[in-house]
Amino acid sequence: MGEVQNDNTVYVYVDESGSITKTNVSNNRYFVIAMVFTDNPIAIRRLFKKKISQMIKNNSKRKEELILNKEIKGSDLSEKEKIKIYHHILAHGSDKIELGVIVLDNNYTNDKFIENHARTFNYMVQVYFDSCFRKHSKYMTGAGNIDILLDEQNVATGAKYDLEEYLNQQLTIKNPICDKFSASYTDSKNEKLVQLADFVANTFYRNIEKKDRDSAESVKEWINTLCGEDIFDFSEAHDIKLNIN
Repeated sequence: MGEVQNDNTVYVYVDESGSITKTNVSNNRYFVIAMVFTDNPIAIRRLFKKKISQMIKNNSKRKEELILNKEIKGSDLSEKEKIKIYHHILAHGSDKIELGVIVLDNNYTNDKFIENHARTFNYMVQVYFDSCFRKHSKYMTGAGNIDILLDEQNVATGAKYDLEEYLNQQLTIKNPICDKFSASYTDSKNEKLVQLADFVANTFYRNIEKKDRDSAESVKEWINTLCGEDIFDFSEAHDIKLNIN
C-alpha cells in the first residue's frame, strides 16, 4: 500500500496485542486484534504523523526511541499520551475512519482451536467480516476492494493458511461483502497506520486484560467509531466487557 488511493477501495491496517494461548491463562486471558478501516489513508496518516511529531518535539526520550527503533510502540506510551493522538485523529477525521476490535477469551479456547495460530487468526478475521462488518460497517457495500495490511511480526512462520485466499473464498463468491480482498504484510516501522493499529490494540488490551483506569478515557474516544459501537466478542459466553465506568 502506497500513497495511491482507489475510490472503490477500503484500506484496513491490522495489529494485535496479547496471545492466543492455553499457557498461564490467568495472566494471558485475552487476545486483541485491532483493525483501522479508512477510505482515505493519506488523511488519517497525516493526522497521526502530526501528533507523533508534536509528541517528540519536546520529549528527548520519545525522540531517542523513534530514532533508535524507527517507531514508537503503543506499549511504551501511557494512555494519557495516546489519548491526545486519538482525539486529534477523531476530531479531524472521524468521517474517514472506522475501528474494528476483536477480542478472544483464552478461557474458551481448546488445544484444537489454537494449534495453528495463523489459521485461528484468519478464522477470527473472517468471522468478524462475515458478521460484524457485514451488519454494521459504514464501508459495507457488497462491492469494491478491501485492502488489508498486517504487521509481519505477527505472522506465524510457515503458515499454510493464506489470509487473502481464505477471505476471497469465503466472502467474495456467495453473498459477497466486496469484489476482492488483498492482504499483505509489512514491518510496522514502514507504515504509520499499522503503528496506529498497534496503539489501539494495546489500549483495548490494557482496558480488558489489565483493567487499566487510564485506558477507559481512550476507549471512550473510540466508542462511536467502533463498528457496531462495541468490541466483537469472540467467546462462547459473550461476556467480555469494556471497563469504561
